[in-house]
Amino acid sequence: MKVGRLIAAALLGFFFFLFVAIDLVLFGVIPLNSVVVTVLPLVGLLLVAVVGVVASRGRPAAADQPMPPAA
Repeated sequence: MKVGRLIAAALLGFFFFLFVAIDLVLFGVIPLNSVVVTVLPLVGLLLVAVVGVVASRGRPAAADQPMPPAA
């Protein structure tokens, strides 16, 4: 597992869910003083980090696979 990619994915998830929370506030779906505005970016941080870990363990790296025979 590459820790740098995991951290980068988690930060992207944080900022994505932060912008989703800001959009929900701007469009009037949730009020500004709602706890959802605070929790949503943290959920994005954890969710994307978990998805990154699961995705990295799902299949072996390309360097670990044998080369197919030349046709």
